[in-house]
Amino acid sequence: MSELQDIELNDTKITGTSKYVQSFPKFSKNAKGNFLALKCEEATKGETIEWELSEAKTKGKGTLDEDGILVVQLHSNTQTITLKNGETSKKMDLTGLTLSPAE
Repeated sequence: MSELQDIELNDTKITGTSKYVQSFPKFSKNAKGNFLALKCEEATKGETIEWELSEAKTKGKGTLDEDGILVVQLHSNTQTITLKNGETSKKMDLTGLTLSPAE
C-alpha cells in the first residue's frame, strides 16, 4: 500500500500523506487521485464491519469482505470514515492527512 500512502493510525486519528496516483485500475477503470487504504482485522475474523465515507463523490458506504481491506477515494482531509461493528462505531479523523496534488 506504500504506492498509495505513507500514514500513521493512532486510534481514530490518521496522519501522514495520501499520494496522488495517475492510475489505480484495482479501484476502478479510470480511477486517479488520492486514495486511502485501511485494514480492519475484525473483518478478517468473520465480524461484519460496515463503513461509510462522508462527502463521497464515488461509492460512499458498504460492508467489508473477509479480506478486511477498505480502499476509498478522497477529495478532502475534512472527510471522515465511520466503521461500525454492531453497536460499536468509530469515526476516523482525516484532518492530519495531507493529500498530495497531481504532478
